[in-house]
Amino acid sequence: MKKLIRPLDIILIAVLLASAIGFGIYTKNSTESATAVIYIDGEIYQSIELNKVENSYELNLPCTPKAKLWVEKGCISFIQAECSDKLCVSSGKLKHRGDTAACLPAKAVVTIENGGEKEIDALVY
Repeated sequence: MKKLIRPLDIILIAVLLASAIGFGIYTKNSTESATAVIYIDGEIYQSIELNKVENSYELNLPCTPKAKLWVEKGCISFIQAECSDKLCVSSGKLKHRGDTAACLPAKAVVTIENGGEKEIDALVY
């Protein structure tokens, strides 16, 4: 009768499991700083290193219609906009490289540069 799991299989599983845990800890503790770049009318208005933010604050953007951002340690988000659809407000918190939110009527765009890898939210086959 053959054994289903041999001692070498257990060692291989343990090594793979330890590698996965180590990689998870390494990526969670990444020290790379995320930078929020705010564009108004196609020009850079301001860059904010999100990991260096000490106290959360509100940022009023000089655009028409008016828009406000909420800046906190590690993330940024639109909290108010005078545009009709308010899609920018519903975009949520931006914190990973590549995250972007835009208020098209105000011509305001916020994008995250640097920072950690964007997490996968869905896979389609």
